[in-house]
Amino acid sequence: MSTCIYCIDNDIIKKLATFQLFDKTIQLFYASYGQVNILETAKYKFENDWKKFEGGRSRKTEDPVINYKQVLYLTKTLPNILESEIDQEIFIQLSSIENIDPGEAMLTSCAIKFIQNNKSAQIFSGDKRFIKALANVSLPIIQQSLNHRLWCLEQLVLKNIEADGFETIRDLIVPVRECDKAIKNVFGSGLNSTSENSLPTLKSYIEECRQEAGNLLNPYK
Repeated sequence: MSTCIYCIDNDIIKKLATFQLFDKTIQLFYASYGQVNILETAKYKFENDWKKFEGGRSRKTEDPVINYKQVLYLTKTLPNILESEIDQEIFIQLSSIENIDPGEAMLTSCAIKFIQNNKSAQIFSGDKRFIKALANVSLPIIQQSLNHRLWCLEQLVLKNIEADGFETIRDLIVPVRECDKAIKNVFGSGLNSTSENSLPTLKSYIEECRQEAGNLLNPYK
C-alpha cells in the first residue's frame, strides 16, 4: 500500500489554521505538506473572503478571529487536486446529491480514485451535512472504498488534546473559539474550561457524527 494521501476540505483548513493546529495535526498523522491535497479553488475562495472582511462587507460572525494569513499561506502551498486524479463518473453522481457540493464531490472522488490505484487515502471534513449525506449515498463503492476513512473536526481536536494535553490545546483554541459553534460549546467556560467538563462534550459531538456517518467515520474515539 502506497503512502497515505489526505484530502482536506476548506472548513478543516480554515479552522485548524485558526486554532494553530494545522501543522500539529499533519505531524500527528506522520504526513508532510506534499501528502495533503486540497481543492484548487480554495485559495480563490479564501482570498475573496478576506477581501470582503477587510472591506467591511462580510456578514460572517467568525471572520474577526479567522487567521486568514495562515489560511492563505496553506492554500497557496499545499498540492491541488488535479482533474486527472478524479473519478469523473463518481464526481458527477455525487455532485447531484443534496448537501454534497462540487468541492466535496471532488475530494471524495479523488480519495476513491487514489484507493482504486492502491494508495491509502483519508478525508478530513468539517461539514457534518456532507458526511451524513455521503453515508446515505446508495453507491456500493462509497462504503467499500471509504470505510473508516473520514475524520471530523472534533476527532482532530481530540487527537491534538491527547498528544499535547488539554490545557495546551484549550489555550490555543479559546481565543478563537467563535470560528466553530460546536468547539465553542466544548470550551464554553473559556480558559476556565476543564477536561472534566469539556471532553465529554467533545466526545458527544464525535458520537453524534458517528451515528450519522456509520462506518465511514474513523473509529478513533
